[in-house]
Amino acid sequence: MRRLISHLGPLLMLGAGLIFAIGAMTSLELGSLRRMGPGAFPLLVGGLLCLLALIGLVQNLRHPIPVQAADPMAVIGVAGGVAAFALFTPLAGVLPATALAVLVTGTVIPGFRWSHRIALAIGVALAVWLIFVLGLGIPFIAIRGL
Repeated sequence: MRRLISHLGPLLMLGAGLIFAIGAMTSLELGSLRRMGPGAFPLLVGGLLCLLALIGLVQNLRHPIPVQAADPMAVIGVAGGVAAFALFTPLAGVLPATALAVLVTGTVIPGFRWSHRIALAIGVALAVWLIFVLGLGIPFIAIRGL
């Protein structure tokens, strides 16, 4: 049972990668190397996820890692961060919700000072803005009211 649990992560990643890759190949136009279609990026991400999952699975088979008990505070922190993002995005926009999610998730990390949490939250929100708004031009409400 412990071996199955240690292989569960890479197997889930492999399944998700296969779903992405197969979905991209069957339902989206791949295009060409010169002019990629809408299915090229999901296929690339799915293939990369499959590759990383296989590497993790092979390493886990060669050198098994001991399975540790789940930390309930970490689970609560991550779930709280996701919930904060989901609830706060419609109210304030993506950037404040991202910063809040990072702050909520960071509260369960022991020894992580508030100044570092705030700096990380601002940095992640800035990275989201640079990548998705400036870089990719995705039209979403960055900060509601602005």
